[in-house]
Amino acid sequence: MSEVTVLLAGPPQRVMGWYSALMNDARFRVLSFATDPNDFQAKLAARPEVVILDAALFPGPRPLLEALTKVAGVAYVLLPLQADATVREQVAAIPAVKGVFVGDINLLEALGDIYAAATARRTQAPDLAWAAREGASVVTGLRILTVWNQAGGTGKSTVAAALALEAARRGLPTLLVGLGAPDPLPLHLGLEAVPNIMGWAANPTREGLKGALQKVGDLMVLVGFPDVIAEARMMGLRPEDPASLNQLAMTAAYGGFAVVIFDAPPEGLAPMAISASNSLLLVARPTVADAWCSVEAVRTVAERLAGQHRIPPEGILVALNRVRSGGMSAGEWHAAASRALGRPFPPVVATIPEDPAVEEAQNAGKSPLHASDHVARAIHVLADALFGKGGAVPERRGIFNIRIRLR
Repeated sequence: MSEVTVLLAGPPQRVMGWYSALMNDARFRVLSFATDPNDFQAKLAARPEVVILDAALFPGPRPLLEALTKVAGVAYVLLPLQADATVREQVAAIPAVKGVFVGDINLLEALGDIYAAATARRTQAPDLAWAAREGASVVTGLRILTVWNQAGGTGKSTVAAALALEAARRGLPTLLVGLGAPDPLPLHLGLEAVPNIMGWAANPTREGLKGALQKVGDLMVLVGFPDVIAEARMMGLRPEDPASLNQLAMTAAYGGFAVVIFDAPPEGLAPMAISASNSLLLVARPTVADAWCSVEAVRTVAERLAGQHRIPPEGILVALNRVRSGGMSAGEWHAAASRALGRPFPPVVATIPEDPAVEEAQNAGKSPLHASDHVARAIHVLADALFGKGGAVPERRGIFNIRIRLR
């Protein structure tokens, strides 16, 4: 069963303590934090399966009770010591509330009960599970994924595009965001250079995002930068700035996307994409040189960018691309990376074979997903690891090459 998604809400020190208790438990994935009432209301739009809330966030019982009535999943509430019996009863009477604590929560002891309640809620309301409904106004179990590596030429854009197409094929409303300068996605997917991410930057709203998108089959694409000058304009933005990648991800979530995939370059906006994400996919070739670059990428995320993102250790995965028969195996590559890192390296969840049909398809502005059965099967395995088990691998069929500007 996929991870249970969690929203932590309360004073910053309390929230970070809870996050520490959850970050190493593979049953849970923290979607986000809320440290004031308005932020809490906004982040409920992502429909977390579990809300763990310190009532100190609210100025009194009435706004607390009103907020809890809007929780779609299950809620666990910490009340102050001075809370009277009437308030405790009112909070406990709200259907979403499955646990009321006074003074403190021993979260490690409670996690088993919380997980059981959340999974039971899934069977009662399947729409809360990790899946999105077509036409939904909000998303569930939001997956914000950066596809990246510090090594160049690994095929990151190829994998990002194919993975996004596969996610959309599974019925997950998916947004692929190019961050190249110039961006290769238009060439890979047969799209136009305009509209692109500069349209979002000029109008960072839901309508601005909608007007900047192009479409390939069921996949929505936000094409990247036309040049490095345009890219430089966004690099100086702070996470809270309206046109930042963090705000782009949240706007996409509120707009109904269940999957947001950033195709990040080796440098440039990669740190901003990582800051906005809750998952990371490292794409590497099966070489010792790429193993070393991947080690530095993990160190960058785990050490240099520590505290600047929401990617837990188990949220980092690896896909080996352009694997050749007789070359370095996935096991050999992983062992080399683990030795260099000094601890077990994130898992290799998919090996994507080298196939000349991929380059031929991209040169024609078409997706490699339907150009190569071998590549399609590997991408299917990768999607299973990221999004849960999907349907059967589709047989090769006609190439989707549709370009639509949303208005």
